[in-house]
Amino acid sequence: MTHIICFGDSITRGENDSDKGGWADRLKAHCMKLFLKTRKDEICIFNMGIGGETTEGLVKRFANEFNTRLLKDGNNIVTLAYGANDIALLNGKNAVSLEKFRDNLNLCIEHALKHNATVYLINILPVIEDDNNIKKRLLKDILRYNDILLSIAQKQDIHFIDVYSKFDIVKENLLTYDGVHPNAEGHEKAFNLIKEAIFSKSQLTT
Repeated sequence: MTHIICFGDSITRGENDSDKGGWADRLKAHCMKLFLKTRKDEICIFNMGIGGETTEGLVKRFANEFNTRLLKDGNNIVTLAYGANDIALLNGKNAVSLEKFRDNLNLCIEHALKHNATVYLINILPVIEDDNNIKKRLLKDILRYNDILLSIAQKQDIHFIDVYSKFDIVKENLLTYDGVHPNAEGHEKAFNLIKEAIFSKSQLTT
């Protein structure tokens, strides 16, 4: 058996995908179909996305929620998809500083690795900048925080999933009215990218 525990914010939770509830729930449905077809190698998906959460919230709950869902005799996979709320500007400052963002993620990754979990770090999707949004998200900040995510993945020797570059050119077709959350097509694209990365780099079969 395999547990895939998906930590993230409202994008992981599936906000604005009225078709199938987001990329994590699409992954859950995919894995359920696989099990019903083969009746072996069950893969359980846990959607741990919380709307509005930053890595400050993640670090407070990660150990407890990870440990609760940890398979003692099985395969454990963790995905971490954070940054969209950490970069949000309020009074001219990012909600979570670049340094704190890095430290928070490193704490969670180190805990997961200590328990022999496989970790996938997912970078931040592009946004459509909107001057009327109180909590603005700037593309230049996304690039800075994504650079840190890549650096973390390299230093911790964990997997890195680049969704940013696959969305960037066609983001207007993949994001909803708010310029931040993927629409159903965007969630389908994210699901395929994340599924391909996890299944190609693990012992799992599609």
